[in-house]
Amino acid sequence: MGKKLTKRQCRAVAVAFAALALVLTGLLRWRPAFPHGPSHACSKQLGLALRLYAADHGGWFPCGEATPEGSMGLIGTVGPDRSCVSRGKTLGARACRAGSGCGLDPASCGWHYVEGLRDDDDPELAVAWDKVEGLDHNGQRRPGLAHEVVLVDGSVRLVTGRDWPRFAAEQRERLARTKATRSAGAPRIRWSDEATLGPNPEKGRADLQERSDAEHEANLAALVPR
Repeated sequence: MGKKLTKRQCRAVAVAFAALALVLTGLLRWRPAFPHGPSHACSKQLGLALRLYAADHGGWFPCGEATPEGSMGLIGTVGPDRSCVSRGKTLGARACRAGSGCGLDPASCGWHYVEGLRDDDDPELAVAWDKVEGLDHNGQRRPGLAHEVVLVDGSVRLVTGRDWPRFAAEQRERLARTKATRSAGAPRIRWSDEATLGPNPEKGRADLQERSDAEHEANLAALVPR
């Protein structure tokens, strides 16, 4: 027969099991709250990174790559800390450290991004938000939340699922007004979230319209006596 445990030993075993139970309970509760693990990025960090990038690039936010997500990856060209931010909240910290943000595509970027905006555009314009619904600024799931959006001025705003359709309609109107002020040679405004903002205009059609507008302005200028 084995040696019986003393009262002190039994008490120690009971405490160990109780501590283990608390840890397991905490893990089970933590996983639904942080479905993608501890976040290496947050919306506020992205807002700051975009503003810093624009300050180094004549006021323009990242643009010019094959997709909006690819342009978002340009943040990684100005520092490794911003590279992780550009990948979004849904990528684990280990995977983030394994690669840079450069060369992002729709599959590897966790943000929806509106490309072609400037830091002096309408400050109420949303420039980015999570592709996954319901994530707070640090990756924690928040019931009833649609998205936390990053605005042009670098601030963030929580938009509930109930308010999201109205917010999307307002954003479409703001984008239309902003596009109307752009010159023919300015970077094209486009977005990754076509479900929210509608389909992007075809590049060829947009370019033709820009050239037509430019020619029209040139013709009008030629009619004005000097």
